[in-house]
Amino acid sequence: MIDLKTKSAEHEKTVDRAIRRVKAMMMNWGFGEGCSFIYAVLITSREPLSAEEIGERTNYAYSSTINYLNTLIRMGLVERVRSIRKNLYVANVNFVERIKAEREKVKGYLNQLGAELEGIKDLEHLREKVERAIAYLKGVDRAEDKDTDNEVMED
Repeated sequence: MIDLKTKSAEHEKTVDRAIRRVKAMMMNWGFGEGCSFIYAVLITSREPLSAEEIGERTNYAYSSTINYLNTLIRMGLVERVRSIRKNLYVANVNFVERIKAEREKVKGYLNQLGAELEGIKDLEHLREKVERAIAYLKGVDRAEDKDTDNEVMED
């Protein structure tokens, strides 16, 4: 029989792993360690947290915690909600929108690079790779549009 302490410890390990994975994903997307860690803590929390609670969970000073939270708020990743005598913070969880935004950014960079490579004989091999990447992203867009159309038809 598993006691409550064991069950609680297992839950904490699972939450810690989820926090590490979300933090790593956010850092891969170019976010700093502080913002990534705080976002990961918020995204895995069942309820909104105060800055003090977030600071305790991350071991960040209150002032650093507030600075990171303000950055995340400006980016639209976190919302501040007023509670009795204090602010609470909650994560906006929309991975699909984040991925779409990153994909659009990459397509823009590839299109600019492709335009600059146009007609340069020595870099033709690179131009081919850029064109292949753009074609791949266009295929992803078409597949997404098709999925969206199917969802609308099902409703």
